[in-house]
Amino acid sequence: MKAVTDAGGTQIWIKRPARLHRRQSSDTNIQVIATPAAYRAVISAVQRESDKNNLDLGTSASNAGDGLHAVTLNVMQRSGRHVFQIHLREVPRLLRAAIVIDDVGNDLQAARQLLSLDYPLTFSVLPYLRYTQIAAQEAHRRGREIMLHLPMEPESGGQLSPGKGAILVGMNAAEVQKTVENDLAAIPYAAGVNNHMGSRATQDAALMADVMRTLADHRLYFIDSRTTAASVALEAARRQRLPAFYRTVFLDDTESVPYTLGQLREFQHIVEQNGVALAIGHPHATTIAAIEEFLPELDRADIQLVVPSQIVRLPEVARLHPPALGPRRQQAPPSHQASTVTPSDPNIAKSR
Repeated sequence: MKAVTDAGGTQIWIKRPARLHRRQSSDTNIQVIATPAAYRAVISAVQRESDKNNLDLGTSASNAGDGLHAVTLNVMQRSGRHVFQIHLREVPRLLRAAIVIDDVGNDLQAARQLLSLDYPLTFSVLPYLRYTQIAAQEAHRRGREIMLHLPMEPESGGQLSPGKGAILVGMNAAEVQKTVENDLAAIPYAAGVNNHMGSRATQDAALMADVMRTLADHRLYFIDSRTTAASVALEAARRQRLPAFYRTVFLDDTESVPYTLGQLREFQHIVEQNGVALAIGHPHATTIAAIEEFLPELDRADIQLVVPSQIVRLPEVARLHPPALGPRRQQAPPSHQASTVTPSDPNIAKSR
């Protein structure tokens, strides 16, 4: 498959069968989706590799509709023995989505349930919780992308705390740098950062500039959780030339399977409309159940689930901006910040 990947680059998706619970499957029957720019290049690459390895290549072309093409490539030994089969289909553009699970680090069992799903969910881990390090380490071992869920000051009148290691309004640049670097040190393998709470902090342009300078020094990406429509965090990240994107949908403002399924369907609609989107959920039992039920729908809709580090580097992402409001409501309710929190846990408070 290296030849196919090299030929198609970011303009193809090799759709191996997804296994919700890691069932074994054959890799000899492969689906590849390609944009028009990559479609012919993939066919040529398979032909070259077949010739180089003294294999025969049989083709069976068909019409994919709307002027698009499809072909089945049968690679066989000269004896007639089947080697593998590629079903190549042309699509107008690739659709990509990312799902980030916030507030990881408090409930290890929930994290392990999510890890059992053979999809590239991303784990955003809060620093200084009971299972912070082990959750990050286990997720990394299972090939998942890790983020620092960076605590930031909410609009709470000082009555509620985002937890230890928070970015607070009034911090100077040196304090911001020290806080961010200490938080990063607590999260093994962090590739990027998104904000935990932060409805007050993310409105402070100077504060966000200090945060983004530190993230840029560490060559990380940033996802604006958009806990307030007034956030300037995304703009601050882009001014620092930091790879950045924003949360499009919250999956579990209400903890129920039907609600989260509805949000996932809305998420799918936005991906189909914009070509790319990112959703944030939490390790609630209802969220896990809804995600497990819905993920195969993304595959059937030809939407590729990817990690944020891939999303933020897509050329089209730089042209996208969050709406002033929405998609349903931009302001996150208290439940957004409350996932997996127990009353005895002093590091997290229900807030935004």
